[in-house]
Amino acid sequence: MPLKEDKLAEWKKNGDYHKRSLEDTGMFHYKQLLNSKLTLHDHNAHVGETLVNVKAINKVIKLGMPIHQQIN
Repeated sequence: MPLKEDKLAEWKKNGDYHKRSLEDTGMFHYKQLLNSKLTLHDHNAHVGETLVNVKAINKVIKLGMPIHQQIN
């Protein structure tokens, strides 16, 4: 049984749907930009490799961010 429009919006809000959607999009970009497979073979190395990749993606995102300045 499909949800009515107002119930669907309420369900999305109560279930943090939009936050999960943003997280999924972030993981998609991470995998597209930095490869979906970890290349190292031990768990600690995976953690380190992931942190390096996250730092790299954060730098890329920061480069594309507009500079906000208040105009008087």
